Amino acid sequence: MPRAKKQSDFKLPGICAGSWRGEILGTCTVNFGQVVQPGPPRQSVEFSYMIMPASLTMPGGRFTWPGIVMFMTPTPMKTDFPDAGTLFKAEHMPSLSLSLEVTRAQFSDMLRMLEAKRLKEIHFTLEDSTDGSWPVYSWGVSAALTRDA
Repeated sequence: MPRAKKQSDFKLPGICAGSWRGEILGTCTVNFGQVVQPGPPRQSVEFSYMIMPASLTMPGGRFTWPGIVMFMTPTPMKTDFPDAGTLFKAEHMPSLSLSLEVTRAQFSDMLRMLEAKRLKEIHFTLEDSTDGSWPVYSWGVSAALTRDA
């Protein structure tokens, strides 16, 4: 006689506004490219972004979510940035995606730190949800630096 599956009482916590922190984990990817946007006039637009696996911890340390952080540089076609980024919750998986806007200068600085494997921690502040996503009010990344003896 097969055993009946016991249903778990575990529920993932809701995403909340406030100050979050995270740790950058494992191997990151950097992506570069260009795509033609239809016109008129037809225009070729560059894109550059980094994707990093991370653990993202809710305010108060109540729960740590697995997730990814994506740093996106702006294209000339997008000039309006009302938020510093956006957090999204996966529909059918217990994971989060954090998309952050960076300047070209920040991207270049971060690329050097990423290459040296020095990017370590991230912190960000979420605002209240809008349509199932959470606007990012502010964010920062720390990099470990060593002193020469």
